[in-house]
Amino acid sequence: VNIVSIMAGLEKDIVFESKTFVGLLEKLISESKYVQNQEAQGLIPQEVKTAGHVIDFLKPHTGKDGPLVLEVLEYVKGRPNIKISYKGTDPKATIGIVGCHLDVVPANPEKWKVDPFKLTIEGDKLYGRGTTDCLGHVALVPHCENRCGRE
Repeated sequence: VNIVSIMAGLEKDIVFESKTFVGLLEKLISESKYVQNQEAQGLIPQEVKTAGHVIDFLKPHTGKDGPLVLEVLEYVKGRPNIKISYKGTDPKATIGIVGCHLDVVPANPEKWKVDPFKLTIEGDKLYGRGTTDCLGHVALVPHCENRCGRE
């Protein structure tokens, strides 16, 4: 099985739904104040807040309603990992997607032109703590898995 050809085929089939992506990203950014990670400053991320949005987003495509399997793995209390499996058509084939982290670096709102804990859209630009590292990626992966779950 050639993973490059599989991924190229998926790329053609996946339609990017910006409204759906931005909707999930907005929910994730709204939690960014609570997932700041800087223990020295007393900021311990509560990633269960961001994980909950991802789980809610994908839940309609799990169990008897779809091919996705969600597994919450919590090694540190309040800091879960989400394993998303896709039951494809070939039981011998496996495609792995390495995930994203659910926490962000601290933001000082006084140094931002916009509220860092709220998604702000200006034209084709998105602003908010975690938009590019890594909550934007967190929103993108389930967006792709969601598409697989519907097809």
